Amino acid sequence: MSASPAAATLPAPARTYAEFRALVGTLAAANRTSGPDQSPALVRFTEQNQAHLDHAHALPLLPELVARLRHLAAPQRWLVLAEAWCGDTAHELPLLARLAESSAGQVELHVLLRSEHPDLMAAHQTDGKNSIPKLIVQDAATGKELATWGPRPAAAHALAHRLHADPELGIAAIVRQMNEWYTADRGQSVQRELLALLS
Repeated sequence: MSASPAAATLPAPARTYAEFRALVGTLAAANRTSGPDQSPALVRFTEQNQAHLDHAHALPLLPELVARLRHLAAPQRWLVLAEAWCGDTAHELPLLARLAESSAGQVELHVLLRSEHPDLMAAHQTDGKNSIPKLIVQDAATGKELATWGPRPAAAHALAHRLHADPELGIAAIVRQMNEWYTADRGQSVQRELLALLS
């Protein structure tokens, strides 16, 4: 039985990781960010995220996760809801992209801006919020949803909750501590959770 063409249709607009990375650079150079909110803070985070994107892209991949991806039962399509200003996206998306690149053609990754896909985001909220990044794993042939992950590893999620609950911490302090967590973790938590998800 053939797959329904509608089920396998890729949401538009969708970007490759390279296109998303180029978009972040273009926006930062123009003192802008993605999405409707062009506040100075989000514009500043977009510029800062360029370094995080580059750093995360160079982190080592878990060999067992790469092996798992190369031996999937069927090819997968990974949709990632993201935005240029999002710090969690900057630390996680490059790893997802490299894993897809290392999958020997078993995984194709597409980046979708949250602001351009409100219905898809509304259907994949976390704790009732439009939290990103959000990974949606689909069967590549049919578009059937297989799993979701995000917006961050469990340990980082718990830390974010604690930080946001502290009335004395401003957004800059929260972002700094989250960046420190990601730097220390070196992408290990994201990859371990993905390995468990796909096993």
